[in-house]
This record gives sequence, structure tokens and C-alpha cells, in this order.
Amino acid sequence: MKQYIISLGALSAIFFFFTISSVAQEGEVYVGLGGGLSIPLSDYASTDFDNESSGFARNGGNFNIQFGYRFNEYFSLTGMLNGCVNRYDYVELQNWLTEQYADALPDTRWVVETKSWGQGGLMAGATGSLPLVTNRLFLEARILGGLLYAYSPAIYVTGVEDGEEDKILNIEQSNAPSWVVDAGAGFRWNRTRNQYFMLYADYMTARPSFNDVRLNTNFGIERDDAFSQQMNTVNISIGIGYIVN
Repeated sequence: MKQYIISLGALSAIFFFFTISSVAQEGEVYVGLGGGLSIPLSDYASTDFDNESSGFARNGGNFNIQFGYRFNEYFSLTGMLNGCVNRYDYVELQNWLTEQYADALPDTRWVVETKSWGQGGLMAGATGSLPLVTNRLFLEARILGGLLYAYSPAIYVTGVEDGEEDKILNIEQSNAPSWVVDAGAGFRWNRTRNQYFMLYADYMTARPSFNDVRLNTNFGIERDDAFSQQMNTVNISIGIGYIVN
């Protein structure tokens, strides 16, 4: 499945570039680089380990490559390669374990190590532009959809108590594809005819389903070996772009 998603993404990018290149004689072909903050929302940011929908995701980073064809000053065909990383909130999991087992295991010290959530996707759609200052400053809005590949975090918990066997909970990393939708708005400022700067805020949503998630525990915590995670983020990015034709 991973190879299928990568191949489909590569073919989609080639088709997109071929499409914009075929009409580039009349408009503008552009490419830009951006990056900034990724803010998790709702269940993705929730920290209730009893609820398997809780993602324990913290603020992280995002990086994107934008490319497309601008028909005129009002409308563009847009593609975007986007990646996000959100740290897993291991401190909140430690606190949850301490509170949950305060009566049953009062002398246990919980040590938690985790990896991060990760996602990368290829999207395409349309961007609308409203000139605020002629040929200089534009208010823009875009709607994109496509494919995303997500990684769940590995979680390693050890409960340490003098004279007792360590309590172990290991949840291994998994990965899954998903459809993704992105809606964003921001500003574009043309520094010169061929160079511009941009500031964007995007709302991105996806729901990958992770299967065959390996779990090892010796103190009674039960988790499904398959789960879906609603991944909602607001990605704030700044960047620079160029007109390439």
C-alpha cells in the first residue's frame, strides 16, 4: 500500500506539472516554499488515554512546497506537497498513569518515551486571489484535496517500583494512507515581478485507519490493534515564491 500511494502521488505530480506546462504560455507558473507551526485540534490534541480517539498531539512544525499555474490575478490552479510533525505529549501520559494507578500502584514511578505523529501528503485544487493593492498585495483563499500518508507514534511505558517486576506497555509505530482536505487563507505580497512572500493559515483534516498495531503489556491495559485517528490541524506558515516562466 505504501508503494501504491507513493507511485500514485508521483504520477499525480507529473500530470499536474504537465498540465500547467501545457498552458504556461499565457499565464504564470509559480513555485514556493513555506514552513511554520502545526497546531493540533479536538481529538487529535486530547489527552484522555481511556479514549482511544485521543491523540496526545502537541504543537509541531509543518513544511510545504507549493506550485501551480496562475491564469490571472484572480484565479490559480494549485498543487501542494505538505509535511507535518506533531510531538506526542508524554508528560500528560505520565500524569494520566500516575492518577489512574494512584490506588493500585501508589509506589510506581512511570517512565514514558515516545516518537512523534507524522504525516505527508500531495494535494491539488484552486486558489482565489483578491487584489488589495494593485499588483502588490493580495488576499488569497484556497481549497485543496488529495492523499496523505500518516505515521502513528511509538509509545514505550515502564512502571518502576523497588522490589517489583517492571510494568511494561509498548505500542509500536504504525502507518496508514488517508484522503486529506485542506482549506486555507492568507496574504501574498509581490516584492518584484518574479518574487513574492506569503503568509497562510490552513485547516487540514484527515482520518487515517491504522491496522495491525503491535502492543505488548503486562499490567492489564487493553488497546485495539486497529484504530482510526481524526487528525485536525491548523498550519500557520510563511514562505517565499517565484514566478518561473
